[in-house]
Amino acid sequence: MNDVESLLEAQTTALLRRLGREQESRTRHIRDEAGTQAADIVRRARVEARTRVHQAVVDTRREDEMALARRRAALDTQARRSRQATLRELLDRAWRALPNALQSRWLDATARERWCDAACVSASRSLRHLDRLQVEVDPKWLAHVGPRVRSRLEGPSKVDILATDGLGAGLRVRAGDACIDATVAGLLAARERIASELLAEFERQAAARRAERAP
Repeated sequence: MNDVESLLEAQTTALLRRLGREQESRTRHIRDEAGTQAADIVRRARVEARTRVHQAVVDTRREDEMALARRRAALDTQARRSRQATLRELLDRAWRALPNALQSRWLDATARERWCDAACVSASRSLRHLDRLQVEVDPKWLAHVGPRVRSRLEGPSKVDILATDGLGAGLRVRAGDACIDATVAGLLAARERIASELLAEFERQAAARRAERAP
């Protein structure tokens, strides 16, 4: 082999080596870039996956909370309707029982005196500005009620005691067109006020029972 051939071979060998190094460098660079890109893709995929999972959890929790709220609202509505139905039943029973209960109170002498006294106090507050009062009493109770009512009302006003057939339990006190109706029918006429007082009493009794059951 002459010198020229030796030189060409050396140059060729050097060139091939340089090409090999450059190819290896480019391959390594491409591999590094590909690895970086792959890692970035994996990272973004993980972030997106975590975001989707988080959103799914949030959506599921929101749906559960909404379902729970709807269920709670349904239970509250059911409880409220049940309570209202119970109160209506209690009120109906109370209204049916009140006339007889008032009648029983009137038949008791002590309770009848308190009944008459309360009617007289009410009449004194609103009717005593007139000179003449007229008290209506059932003939059956005239002897029992008349003297007591007269003693409570007579003074500045003249009191007339009148027997009124069919009046039943109670009494009426009149002054002109004004009237204090303390008969059973008169006492039960203020239905809304009585219903409110009955409901308040039901609530008081219910609270007392809850207090008794409390540890």
